[in-house]
Amino acid sequence: MAWKDDLQDASFRGVPFECISTKDAVSKSQAIHQAPYSDEAYIEDMGKDPRKISIQAVFTGEDYKAESDNLIIALDETGSGELIHPIYGVCTASVLSHNVDHDAENVDTCYISIEFILGKDQQKTFFVPVATVDSIDTASIIDAPATALETALEQLNNADKNQFFTVVNNIRNGINTARSYLNLAKATIENVLSPADYIVGLVDDLSQLVTFDTSISAISKWRDLAKRISRFGHLFTDDDTPTSLKQLWTATQVASTVAVTQQIIESVKSDMVAGNEVSLTPIDLAVIRQQNRQVIQAAINTEREQTDDALQLTSVTQIQIYKDVADQLHLQIQELIETRPPITTTTILVPCTLHWLAHQLYEDYTRADEIRRLNPNLQNPAVLLKGMELTVYAR
Repeated sequence: MAWKDDLQDASFRGVPFECISTKDAVSKSQAIHQAPYSDEAYIEDMGKDPRKISIQAVFTGEDYKAESDNLIIALDETGSGELIHPIYGVCTASVLSHNVDHDAENVDTCYISIEFILGKDQQKTFFVPVATVDSIDTASIIDAPATALETALEQLNNADKNQFFTVVNNIRNGINTARSYLNLAKATIENVLSPADYIVGLVDDLSQLVTFDTSISAISKWRDLAKRISRFGHLFTDDDTPTSLKQLWTATQVASTVAVTQQIIESVKSDMVAGNEVSLTPIDLAVIRQQNRQVIQAAINTEREQTDDALQLTSVTQIQIYKDVADQLHLQIQELIETRPPITTTTILVPCTLHWLAHQLYEDYTRADEIRRLNPNLQNPAVLLKGMELTVYAR
C-alpha cells in the first residue's frame, strides 16, 4: 500500500489545515572525549534527540484569512498540543517556529511553514484525579448522645436544682479545658441545654486546625492533633458525672478525630485533582486509618459496657453509627491508597544522585523530591552509594 492511500487529515490543537509537504529531521547527541593536541577522539553515543518535523500548510479560497488565523492562534498557544500528522497520525508536539508567506501572484492564498518538535505530555497522570468527595457528617456522631444528655439535663433541672447547676458548671469548665488543650479560644455556651450546639462548635473549630502549610510534616501534624484530642479523654470521668454526659463526651472524641481525618482526606484529594505535591504517603494514610479504628473501637467497647437501662437504646444506636463511620472511613482512605502507585524498594546499582535515580526510574528528574519524602532518613541526596535500598513508587 502506498503512503498516499493512508493519508490522514492534518490538524493541530483541533484546527485542520491542508498539508502540501512534510520533512523529518533526526539528530543524535554525541559526547566527544578528546585528549589535548590529539585529532583522535572517543565518541560516546548519547542517543537520539527529539524528532523535528517541518510541515508546510496552505490555505486558499475566500475564507483563507479566517482559517489561517485560527491555525496561527493555535500555534501561538503555550505548551505542547495534539498534532495529527498526515502520515504518522496522532502525536504530541510543541511549536519551535512558524512562518506565514503571502504571494502577490496567488490571490487569496497563504502558506504557513511550521517546525514542530515531538515529545511527551508534560503533565503525567501520576495520581488519578478524584472527581467527587463523599464526606462524613460528624454532627450525626453526636446526635443521639446529645439528645440523651439534653433530656437528662431537663429532668435534673426539675428534680434537683443544685445538682443541675453543678453539672452545668462542670460542662462549661470541661469544654473550656478541652479548648485549652487544643489551643482554641474559649467559647461562651449560651444554652447549656442544647449540647449539640456547643459540641458541634468545638468539633468545627478543631477541624480548622488542619493545615499543611507549615514546616511540620503532614503526618506529624496529624499525630499532634490526635494526641491533643486524646488528652481530654479524662474529662467527665468522675463517678458523679451523668452517664449521658460521659456518653456524649466519648462521641465528641470520635467526632473530633473523624473531623480532622475528613479535612486531611479533603486536602489530599484536592491536591490529587490539582496535580499538586501530595504530603501524605500511602503508609501515612494507613497509619491515620488505623488510629481512627482504635478510637472508634474504644468508643464501641465503652458503649457495650453501658449498664444504664435508660441509655441502652441510645447505646445500640450509637454502636451502629460508630460501625458505619468506621466503614466509611476505611473506604475513603482505601480509595486514596489505591489511587496512588504502590510502594516498592529499589537497590542502587551504581553511585548516583537522587535526581539521576528519579530520571532512571520515571524519566522525570523532578520526582526526586517525592523519593526524598519517602525516605526521610536519607542524609545526602547528592550521594547515593551502591547497595543502598530506597523506598520508591512502583511507577
